[in-house]
Amino acid sequence: MAKPIGPTPELEGEDAIAVLKKMREPPTKEEIEYAKKIKSQRNVPF
Repeated sequence: MAKPIGPTPELEGEDAIAVLKKMREPPTKEEIEYAKKIKSQRNVPF
């Protein structure tokens, strides 16, 4: 039987600010290539 997944901790302070800043940055070439690789390996036609 699978174990239940616990709740994700909330981010506060500097950690929250760092995540928000990262979300605003455009993806790097490496991140784009990685996303393409993952998408090509999926069996779901999207």
